[in-house]
Amino acid sequence: MLQTFLSRLGWFVLLFFLQVLIFNHINIMGYAMPMPYVYFLLLLSSETPRWVYIALGFVLGLAVDLFTDTPGMAAASLCACGLVAPLLLAKFAPSDKDTDELRPSAVTMKWTGFLGYAFCLTLLHCILYFTIEAFSLRDWQTLLINIGASTVLTFFLIIAFELLRVRKQ
Repeated sequence: MLQTFLSRLGWFVLLFFLQVLIFNHINIMGYAMPMPYVYFLLLLSSETPRWVYIALGFVLGLAVDLFTDTPGMAAASLCACGLVAPLLLAKFAPSDKDTDELRPSAVTMKWTGFLGYAFCLTLLHCILYFTIEAFSLRDWQTLLINIGASTVLTFFLIIAFELLRVRKQ
């Protein structure tokens, strides 16, 4: 229990600092911005209550917002992702699992299940984040490019983090 808590706390701190210090300063051609801090919600087990998903999403989003000058955008989008994440996890969880608790990873869910889960949550986060940022559908082409490019970039970073985490185990 303590080891799980410390591991999750370590991921929280690592993803926060990586976002604030490195990834927030990357903006590829003015469209793609990596936001791999959503990976933190992907790590929470299936037995985690939904309110914990939402609360942790809010805390991480608020911390990112405070240091990146994005007033409430990350907090709102991560709260919504925290609300939907348990449903997505149940949808992509393997049907032949032995225990009730599922710790999402490429090992426990197989790569196809984990990638589907990660892509859907990343896409949802990017849609909400950039829609809140634009607050209008007037320039919808740019909005779609921002969402698509950032989703792909963030998704590849999540795959890289998962490869590192699986290799470590």
